[in-house]
Amino acid sequence: ARRAGVRSARRSAAALPARAAMVTVTFTPADGGEAIVSEVTKASVLRDVALGEKVALYQGMNKLLNCGGIGNCGTCRVNVEQGAELLSPRTDVEQKKLKGKPETNRLACQCLVGGDDAPEGSEVQVTTAPPK
Repeated sequence: ARRAGVRSARRSAAALPARAAMVTVTFTPADGGEAIVSEVTKASVLRDVALGEKVALYQGMNKLLNCGGIGNCGTCRVNVEQGAELLSPRTDVEQKKLKGKPETNRLACQCLVGGDDAPEGSEVQVTTAPPK
């Protein structure tokens, strides 16, 4: 019985794609600082990508007082300059927090970037800490 489990696991692994499409994410600070580029090879939360690359996503006291990525505070707001179609649709939390803001504004903690549907070589460009 154990062998059958091993075989089915092998079949499942063989059915997986060899490599997911890579999406390049460029984070540019609103103050014109140096851009940080990251390569995403699987569906990832934009906030996690940013923090993993040491992007200054939060300003001032928000570095300590943010909600930790659950969408309560709205301090991880970014402006998507290019590649909005590569992000997941706005969540209900975003609809509430970003009411009256341009559609290009997103909460980094609420959107996924990359995934199986993303074409190889796609690019997302975001500006961090957009003007209020």
